[in-house]
Amino acid sequence: MGTDNGVIVVAYGGKAVTEAEAMIGSLRQYHDWPVMAISDSPVEGADMIWRFDRPGWGARWAKLNQDQLAPWDRWLYLDADTRVKGDLSAGFDILDDGWDMAITASKHQQTNWLWQASDEERAATYSRPAILLSLQGGVFYVRRCERILQFFETWRTEWQRFAHVDQAALVRAIQICPIRLWLLGRAYNGGELVDHRFGRAVR
Repeated sequence: MGTDNGVIVVAYGGKAVTEAEAMIGSLRQYHDWPVMAISDSPVEGADMIWRFDRPGWGARWAKLNQDQLAPWDRWLYLDADTRVKGDLSAGFDILDDGWDMAITASKHQQTNWLWQASDEERAATYSRPAILLSLQGGVFYVRRCERILQFFETWRTEWQRFAHVDQAALVRAIQICPIRLWLLGRAYNGGELVDHRFGRAVR
């Protein structure tokens, strides 16, 4: 498609599809990167649609398998309920410098760390001997390399332990399978560059 970069969005269900279409519309104001929608329905504005499912697992499982589906060596993942408000090319510049992933830290740390996970899953994540930082998995850039492929495989394995939210599994996967990780500022998730309408795709 004339570019080395692409964007992936996952949209399962009517609300998610509506949000994804609005997200793509906002992206097109700043970038002409090709968009792959992993979805169970048509998504207007997407350049390609993949249906990827495991019965009963839906969108979460599709998100964790994007490394198997992405046709590019570098891509930006955006949650359906995000809105692009500015130039996002700097994230790809970070990957060009040799980093494997660029992602934003969650605003939920300390006493509300991984608040959306169960007590059991938080305890399983906390028990690993590492510095613990909750990451916001709704916006991230990745560069295909052996470390990233191993990371995604580990992320899938860790997610299947509890099969609920993906953020705690993301933290455990990075602890088990370290990658070159760049922390983006808050502007990229819930800030000036990417607005995040948390939960709108499922409510």
